[in-house]
Amino acid sequence: MLINKQFDVNHFYKHGFDVAEMPHHLSALLWTQIISEDWQKHTVYKSIPPWSINLDTTTPPKEERLYDREYEQKKSATSLDVTPQIYKDCMTELFNLPYYKEWFIDTCGYNWKLKFIDLWNGSDTLDWHWDGVEDHDLGFLIYFTEESTWKEEWGSILKIGERDWPNKDVSNVNNIIPLNGTIVLLNNANPRFVHSVGPLKDLTKNRYTLNAGISVWN
Repeated sequence: MLINKQFDVNHFYKHGFDVAEMPHHLSALLWTQIISEDWQKHTVYKSIPPWSINLDTTTPPKEERLYDREYEQKKSATSLDVTPQIYKDCMTELFNLPYYKEWFIDTCGYNWKLKFIDLWNGSDTLDWHWDGVEDHDLGFLIYFTEESTWKEEWGSILKIGERDWPNKDVSNVNNIIPLNGTIVLLNNANPRFVHSVGPLKDLTKNRYTLNAGISVWN
């Protein structure tokens, strides 16, 4: 998947996602924080920081995570209270960069609010789903890894596709390789756009994911 140098409005609304590259100065700030985290082993992911909203004691089984809207909203609502400030500052600066600002703020005239932030290392199998239960319009998945490339046999490949509601068949599937600094923006306002992910198969590798949700309105 090619990384866009300019926000492709038509692709975002037709296919439900955009892929960009994290600016170097923000990547450096985030990497400094990521490597300083107190990473703890987890039963679903490879590891998480102690402030993650996916703590073992609060994460229900995967089938419940897909459908429990009240649980997801409550979990997200408290995340920003414990998220280190550097992540909030970097996400705010990222969304205010011309790449996103020129469309969402200058052209559409949206007001916006950061709804949650989470961070984890690795991934588990999660079937096709829409993140509408989490109560945000735009979903960021930002990948960090020490690897200079990423081999598909290592796992943790994000898949993005389309399906007519409430059918199960998914079409127009795109694979997103989690290269270091890759930003995936998901159109979470449309339930036709779904995504899935496979497990991290090579546990000697790190695939950190910074996940953030943003709501927009006029």
